[in-house]
Amino acid sequence: MWTDDIVTLLQDAGVGTLNVDIFVSTKQTVPMLSSGAATITVTETSGSGPERTQNRVITPAYIRPAAQILARADSSKNARAKAQLAYDALVGIRNVLVYREPQSFQFSGWYREINSLQEPFDAGVDDRKQARFSFNVIAVRRPG
Repeated sequence: MWTDDIVTLLQDAGVGTLNVDIFVSTKQTVPMLSSGAATITVTETSGSGPERTQNRVITPAYIRPAAQILARADSSKNARAKAQLAYDALVGIRNVLVYREPQSFQFSGWYREINSLQEPFDAGVDDRKQARFSFNVIAVRRPG
């Protein structure tokens, strides 16, 4: 899954750890945060249409998945800082293989690029009064 690759990239960049402060999907329960802590939720969103080339007319040569990255914290300052860390880790990626299991060289996908659709923005507070900052990314990925 594309969101698993985002998590791998975020972990490799030191932004956080899966199921500790990085979560996938809106269905996963994010724990209440202690003072100064911040989390990231990665949610798959609709991307855009596939890209075909002259040699790949039946199946797409590239797909364009998208995701929303949402940072939560007890303060706007902390939520913005966590969102900025994730933004810096993901934006501008070019020609990269994402390895799920580096020891065995098992790669998940090859990305021609990952781009942000906007800078991190204030997404208000959630139902637990936690501050939220968010941004969206879209990728160009080789399918399969």
